[in-house]
Amino acid sequence: MAPTLKASEVGLKQIQQARKERGWTIDCEKWLLAASHLMAPDREWQIGGPYADGCSEATWRRFLRGEKVGTAAFKAFCQVLGCDWRIVVEREDLLGLQMDPGLVGVPDVMVGCDRASELAILNQWVLQDNCRLIAILGMGGMGKTTLAIHLANQLEDKFDRVIWRSLQQSPSIIDQLDQLLNLWDGEVLPEMETVDAKISRLIEYLHLQRCLIVFDGLEVLMTANELAGRYRESYQEYGKLFRKIGSLNHRSCAIITSTEKSREIAVLEGKNSPVRCLHVAGLSTKAAQEILRDRGLVEEPAWDELIQRYRGNPLALRIISATIAEIFNNRASEFLRHNTIFLGGITEVLDQQFERLSDVEIKLLYQLAISGEPLDIEGLREGLAAAALSTSQLMAALQSLAWRSLIEKNSSTSQVTFTLQPVVMKYVINNFGHI
Repeated sequence: MAPTLKASEVGLKQIQQARKERGWTIDCEKWLLAASHLMAPDREWQIGGPYADGCSEATWRRFLRGEKVGTAAFKAFCQVLGCDWRIVVEREDLLGLQMDPGLVGVPDVMVGCDRASELAILNQWVLQDNCRLIAILGMGGMGKTTLAIHLANQLEDKFDRVIWRSLQQSPSIIDQLDQLLNLWDGEVLPEMETVDAKISRLIEYLHLQRCLIVFDGLEVLMTANELAGRYRESYQEYGKLFRKIGSLNHRSCAIITSTEKSREIAVLEGKNSPVRCLHVAGLSTKAAQEILRDRGLVEEPAWDELIQRYRGNPLALRIISATIAEIFNNRASEFLRHNTIFLGGITEVLDQQFERLSDVEIKLLYQLAISGEPLDIEGLREGLAAAALSTSQLMAALQSLAWRSLIEKNSSTSQVTFTLQPVVMKYVINNFGHI
């Protein structure tokens, strides 16, 4: 059955007013002629008919009475009247315009996801706690995108639609909203609406239809050479979008993956809040061992030390496994005997993250790297005496690095101390030894 639309009660009043202002009588065939030109502009239409398929006097009168008519005719009649069909339409009817439910743009699963506990937490947050906004955060290479892909596939039958939006090409907020709204509207007129209006319309659709939207790679929209959490100047309205998704009532859920926490998420998140953050750390020993086994490494007794050295980072383990296979004939102990942290292709991942850091963050990381042991705030202040940082500045830099998942915090002792993962420590010493 072809999709149909009708005007809402409020919309019908706007239609009636617009018809009166136009000045044509109800039975004037100019309405049908103008609508036919919009529905089939390649045809020559004349007063007296015939008119475009789905465009007739009976259809026109049903439209004016607020009854259902074909989608094409509804949109054409609205345009002839000078009304925005998306504003006057009965909102529930929009659900009849949806494409078949399913996964929209979700990438294929290329690797396994040995994160049963994380998936269980995310499933509870989405399905039981009805969270509206969730950030999956973690250092580069930890598998945030892979985790989100597996979650999207798991939840496909729980939502009317699952939508994947990659941010890697830094789409403008207008393009992002237009492409999302296009899934409902079938057409978008960007010049007619403000960003606020587009966001409000998206939230309304997310209330009408239960959707899961994944925004992958938020960090590319953030500023470089500043503390974490701030959007680049032309992308600040993304913060408004996520703030509205997190704070306004609707039936859907948005997932963000990022190496960096944004400020609106930091403000809204909470244990009992509909906005939550999942920090993705290294894989469990068992899951990490499966990567090494799959890569053909031998000498399993040496694997635990290798996994600890790379903190269970799945990308790092895949890279170092390939190196061990090629140079040491798959023998992990031979590699470990050299007592080194080999970075290889991990450097490229860290390059992308470190090029975003502020000067004070780099100095703080270097101090942690050369200390060789965990430091508390007083220890860091002593090491950075030449930088003349206030306690507030030091705390802000530590918070920023925590938002970027680049420092490790140890609170098992009476004092909280900070340190670096071995991979980060090696990278910092290699690249910032001159400061």
